[in-house]
Amino acid sequence: MIFRCNAKNLSQFQKDKAEYEQFRVLAEQLFLPMLVVQNGQVKYANHAFFEMAGIPNQKHRAIPLRSLLYSIPYDSLRQVLAHYDEEHMSTEKNYHIPIMIPSGDRSVWVELYTTKIEYANSKADFITFLDITEKMNAEKEIRYLAYHDKLTGLYNRGFFEEEVQRIDVQRSLPISIIIADLNGLKLTNDVFGHYIGDKLLKSFSDILKKVCRKEDIIARWGGDEFAVLLPETDNETAGKICERIHRECKGENTEPITLSMSLGYSTKYNIDDNLKDILKIAENMMYREKLSESRKIRQTILESLKTSLFKRSVETESHLKRVFVLSKNFSEHLGLCDKDLDELSLLSSLHDIGKVAISDQILMKTGRLTQDEWTEVRTHAEKGYKIAVNHQELVQISDGILCHHERWDGKGYPQGLKEKDIPRISRIMNIIDAYDVMTHQTVYKNAVPHKAAIEEIAGCLGKQFDPYYAQAFIEYMERA
Repeated sequence: MIFRCNAKNLSQFQKDKAEYEQFRVLAEQLFLPMLVVQNGQVKYANHAFFEMAGIPNQKHRAIPLRSLLYSIPYDSLRQVLAHYDEEHMSTEKNYHIPIMIPSGDRSVWVELYTTKIEYANSKADFITFLDITEKMNAEKEIRYLAYHDKLTGLYNRGFFEEEVQRIDVQRSLPISIIIADLNGLKLTNDVFGHYIGDKLLKSFSDILKKVCRKEDIIARWGGDEFAVLLPETDNETAGKICERIHRECKGENTEPITLSMSLGYSTKYNIDDNLKDILKIAENMMYREKLSESRKIRQTILESLKTSLFKRSVETESHLKRVFVLSKNFSEHLGLCDKDLDELSLLSSLHDIGKVAISDQILMKTGRLTQDEWTEVRTHAEKGYKIAVNHQELVQISDGILCHHERWDGKGYPQGLKEKDIPRISRIMNIIDAYDVMTHQTVYKNAVPHKAAIEEIAGCLGKQFDPYYAQAFIEYMERA
């Protein structure tokens, strides 16, 4: 009888061992960490669990769950398993929670999942850990973008408006607000592209981070506008912060265009005042500064563009100076009216301003340009036009800049205009510009003698050049 009982027990033991071995082989092939817990004992844990937990493999022997917890070095994993042990061991309810644990030189997020299974003819808790790092990072990114401007890393307008309500309390008084507007952003985007415009925005956002305190709320208020919320800051201090922002902008190297801001600020001293009204006062002050300083701002931007162009190409600066003198003398020879004299003089200095947006690799290349490079160079007339139309003082020569490479026969660029459809100052500038280019050496061509240049112009009468002004130029140069 005893023998039969032992034989039965042995048979059951062998059956359980075979089932355990099948379970172990399957579990060890999985990358998911897993545990089987039964009556407070860890009946099984696979290699992936021990690797995740940072502890030696227990060689598949059953150990109390609490003993296993003592050996785990990661507080987050140890605490969540201990909490599970205390609260959920005896329930049928599934349990899951995210945990962050170290993994090599980084941290990963895993989520603990539990369910009930049959193990060795009895109920057991089957615990797995799923890597949810990508999911958690994505959720973190979504939360970040909900309150931040993606380009600058500053807070966005929605978050700023929430903070205006939160911070509008007695203990934060006085509360100051600064509104800033980035000058020349549209021009930068139109002429140089949004990549350079974005660099300008990031440069200014870095200045705001540098000048302001950690507790200040800095936000990108709109496309080219920023707002700063300054708790416990009086009006005098806000003014000094604006002065420092202006100084930092002047010291920032942001070629090809100077970093320039218009600023306004206002302060709330009484709790009964509406903080939104304070913001509006700051905004109006900024617009007044922008309006009163508009001419100075445009001139500063234009000078920075010219300086940037001349730094990149000494030839361009020398060319413009020679063309300026020659156009002044020739226009006086023609007997042009004062208005035309002024426009031609201005055009002679700025007709190549669009080259500031051409890459150094092309602008300073030695040898012949490729077709693609030549196509890029030809865009300087359009880019120069965009610069001019953004400056009130240059609007009158914007068409002259756009058309100074048009030809009398309609084979020029960028619009293919012909004859008197081309502005007069462009027709005159075309002749002067061509003469100077021919008679002076550049990185990609040698100079030709004065006589050869005059012969070339004579040969292009009625083709490239306006026949009347070309003949007048030839006569003028022969006298000169």
